[in-house]
Amino acid sequence: MTRLSFATPCWRVIAVLLLLAAGLVAGGCRRTKGPDLPPDNRLVVALESAPINLDPRVGTDQASSRVFEVMLNGLVTKDTKGNLLPDLAESWEILDGGRRYRFPLRSGVRFHDGRELSSADVIWTFQSILDGTVVSPKRGAFQRLESVEAVDDMTVDFVMSEPFGAMLVNLTSFLGIIPQGMDSESFNRQPVGTGPFRLVERHPDHLVFEAFEDHWRGRPQLDVLELREIPDATVRALELQKGSVQLVVSDLAPDVLPLFRQNPAFKVVEDPGSKYSYLGVNFEDPMLARTEVRRAMALALDRQRLVDTLWRGLGIVTETVIPLGHWARHDDLEPIPYDPDAARRLLDQAGYPDPDGDGPQSRFALTYKTSTDETALLQAQIVQAMLAEVGIEIEIRSYEFATFYSDIKKGNFQVFSLTWTGIIDPDFFSLILHSKSIPPAGANRGRYRNAEFDRMVDEGARRTNPEERRPFYLRAQEIMATDLPYISLFNRVNFAVMPTQLEGYRNYPSSELYSLKNVKWRR
Repeated sequence: MTRLSFATPCWRVIAVLLLLAAGLVAGGCRRTKGPDLPPDNRLVVALESAPINLDPRVGTDQASSRVFEVMLNGLVTKDTKGNLLPDLAESWEILDGGRRYRFPLRSGVRFHDGRELSSADVIWTFQSILDGTVVSPKRGAFQRLESVEAVDDMTVDFVMSEPFGAMLVNLTSFLGIIPQGMDSESFNRQPVGTGPFRLVERHPDHLVFEAFEDHWRGRPQLDVLELREIPDATVRALELQKGSVQLVVSDLAPDVLPLFRQNPAFKVVEDPGSKYSYLGVNFEDPMLARTEVRRAMALALDRQRLVDTLWRGLGIVTETVIPLGHWARHDDLEPIPYDPDAARRLLDQAGYPDPDGDGPQSRFALTYKTSTDETALLQAQIVQAMLAEVGIEIEIRSYEFATFYSDIKKGNFQVFSLTWTGIIDPDFFSLILHSKSIPPAGANRGRYRNAEFDRMVDEGARRTNPEERRPFYLRAQEIMATDLPYISLFNRVNFAVMPTQLEGYRNYPSSELYSLKNVKWRR
């Protein structure tokens, strides 16, 4: 096992390797000629991993969400600031003191197979989750949803057991509407949506979509859209440089980005984002169940140094999941400082003393799971080096993303790192950390349980007015800051790199691909 320190030759070797990888692109960026553009009206977008499941009731990984954004529509959608807007619904109305949400549907919306959207499709999409026809990890987000009822063929009511202020945020393309009667296996094999692009080819490492001529918002500008899996960040940069890929969204090694900024053949679009990077821990592991151990790990991490070095400033250190500027964010949480001496004292108190009392000898060992992505691996090695300084030995285990993600969902880990996206309402806590959301009922993968935290999240969700909801979510964040079910790292800055001839692309808070329906080539 390799242990790294910022003061050791090992770290300098990694720095050199990064520069070599960047140099491969830099050599290309010195060309006066830009990248070769596709001869036809298509766009190829690089993804870090292939989508795992194309059924929006089942797929929770980021790549699957990217597919939903181009292939499906939800009842509502988001704008570039994260505000909710009508989508398949013309509007919405909150009735019965927040216990009923009414959605008149747009007329003339057709699925890719020609069927016309109706209330029956909306009911099927959600009722199949509620009654267990489809075992969905998103079920936890609908604990208060009792039923979905047809007012008429083009109007649906969502009936709640109690007022639920976060209902709308769960109705984007992340749970897009599918045709009545489609089971999960059939939909995953041959999906049918209402989105601007329809799937025409599916391969293990790429998906091909064509413009949907009858899309209710009008035909997209592109004829063909391809989402291609390229797991290695350096390869993504090289493919972008030579033109075989034309768009990469927040998935390049940070060292490479300045080289594209300096190249007039490319443009880089950057905006603050809502992506949240963290370390997850397993509360069913006896060692990690101890608060002192989790806090010692947090104190041992120089997060600002991580952002400044590996991430080249493309992040903002955070103490909470909630994005910057959000009405529910707790901005007064006391930051966890970088304090390795305090970390060592905590580990001593927890019964894990330094074996010889004189230096960073191993007190105990943990496994850290991550994907094979280059930047993810480098981050794991930096964390490994930092924790080694306080006597925590880390064994890094990296896997192809699908294998890694499967292990995380099963709880087969001690420590892992991932990034949450799509955080636009604080009820997100109910999906990721509520005790009722332990998989497969939700995404509480670390099996965290705290009755007061659950109560705060539940009370916040029972109200529809943000000002009334806010105190409960502030308290929930204070509990998180004490319990550390996640060790917060940073909020990421969104960026997209493309040839200068590509027009109309706009960043969304979690790097969603909604704007692809409007992009076009200037030739």
